[in-house]
Amino acid sequence: MMTYKALQIWLYASLSVMLLSNHAWPTEKEVVQAQATKDAAVNYLRSLPHDRKIHVWPSWHRPYEIVAKRLNVRSSIERYKALRGDLNGLLPAIGTAQISIIAADGANWQKDAASALTSSRLLPWYKNFVAKAELSLDGCTAYKFTSRDTWASVGVILINELNFRENGTETLDRCVHAALDYLQGFPTREGYFDYSMLPDARIRGLVIEATYKCAAEGDGTAEPRERTRDGLTPLPSLDCIVAKVTE
Repeated sequence: MMTYKALQIWLYASLSVMLLSNHAWPTEKEVVQAQATKDAAVNYLRSLPHDRKIHVWPSWHRPYEIVAKRLNVRSSIERYKALRGDLNGLLPAIGTAQISIIAADGANWQKDAASALTSSRLLPWYKNFVAKAELSLDGCTAYKFTSRDTWASVGVILINELNFRENGTETLDRCVHAALDYLQGFPTREGYFDYSMLPDARIRGLVIEATYKCAAEGDGTAEPRERTRDGLTPLPSLDCIVAKVTE
């Protein structure tokens, strides 16, 4: 018959073995890395102008299209969906596209983009904008449009194939994923998109998750000024986002 003390020791030993063998249990290194990511996210948010407006989408779903002949943007999108999980919000556009990813030949951008736009599901005004839009030197450009300066309404990602055709999937992912995060609502210091200046994907993910928690909870306001059918409220504050990141 096992004594009570012996039973305690056996249970403790068994529990220790179980925890050590459970790969889902975070290691000390993983805990440290997670805290470092939180700290970096908070530092980034606190570096932004306090009055920076953060435009989220009024719906959890965002119809998107891919207009690309030579780059495998579709695979990059699938990796983004896996990275962001339920927060990615992307579904193929059946009618009008809210997010359009267009890849064309930078050596003859206007002609190639005009050809691509004939099959685009963007509304005409945005097609006209894309036809004249400027491309960044790094080949990765994103533009975000808002409704009433309150909600994100349309996003466009323009990719110069010359910058990415000879590079691997990781380089294309850095562009596409950063641009999608920006369109999702990730705030930038300058107010415009430059993917080389953004923090890494883990930090952006924490910020986006916190942003939509604030939007869903009304930013802690008892009576938010507006709430959509999907339960989202506009313009979450930096203070709320910082608080959610640190939880």
